[in-house]
Amino acid sequence: MITVTPIKMTGIFSSFADDFIAFKRAQGYRYYSEAKVLSRFCRFAENYQLPAPTLTKELVTDWTSPREGEAKKSRTHRICCVNQFGKYLKQMGYEVYAAPPLSHWNTGSFTPYIFTHEEIEKLFRASDGIRPIPQSRNIHKVLPVLMRLLYGCGLRISEAVSLKCCDVDLQRGVLTIRDGKNGRDRLIPLSSSLTELLRKYTNDTIPWACEDDFLFMAPDRTILSPNTVYQRFRKMLWDGGIPYKGKGNGPRLHDIRHTFAVHTLQKWVEIGEDLTAMLPVLSVFMGHKSFSATSRYLRLTAEVYPDVVRQVEQTCAYAIPGGDTYEAN
Repeated sequence: MITVTPIKMTGIFSSFADDFIAFKRAQGYRYYSEAKVLSRFCRFAENYQLPAPTLTKELVTDWTSPREGEAKKSRTHRICCVNQFGKYLKQMGYEVYAAPPLSHWNTGSFTPYIFTHEEIEKLFRASDGIRPIPQSRNIHKVLPVLMRLLYGCGLRISEAVSLKCCDVDLQRGVLTIRDGKNGRDRLIPLSSSLTELLRKYTNDTIPWACEDDFLFMAPDRTILSPNTVYQRFRKMLWDGGIPYKGKGNGPRLHDIRHTFAVHTLQKWVEIGEDLTAMLPVLSVFMGHKSFSATSRYLRLTAEVYPDVVRQVEQTCAYAIPGGDTYEAN
């Protein structure tokens, strides 16, 4: 269990913020990053000398205004947190000004880069060619396994590096993802080849590890930083001859997860699976919060593989959404 540092609230909203966070966590949400945002909001609100815990238009407008150098995702997160908190305060009987809908701020879209099957093989070969470095003596042993796990299981990088040895059942061939992005645990079945790869990795690279050790650990036995993986991923793209189109255009490390979903749907269409039955399976497998997040991959699959368009439309055209918004994490 990871120890979470308590976050202190201040000012007129402090008790309400504490109660609100306790309420969300009782519903099963982690609400840690949100708690940090609300802590900053409470300090921000102290400058307004409010006589009561009300969200005035001036306060909310100032809080949600753009900040120099701030990413759109971060600003959207701030807006979402204060709006959620506002709904809670309104239920408590206080006046609340709600910031404009998130769609007003978050008008951009991102189209994932879907690797071809050949490019995935190139990435694997490039990961096999990674050389050890003094700062990370086992990185050349970690990355080949990590890359295959990201693609073979459709994991987020945060989920992969958070895996502990006790989360890997090599007898049954099952991973346990704990406290994922949407605050849900889930089980991931492993293919026989991935199970054998992980067995060889644990026996040869970390035979001394205990159950509470991270599966992919830094030299000091702490969690492997995703930034370390990001840096090596860029080199793998270069070594594999896969063009990097710049920040915001990809390919991104997270696009391996998108590629897993598209390649899975492509395979199911080719072997004649009923996608209306299989999409909920993929949704649970990937840990999506809603079915719509998974169904968007139908459109993307049809765009990347035009030869399966007719089959997708015949089986579940109603599920293909009109937009191109995909999860960022």
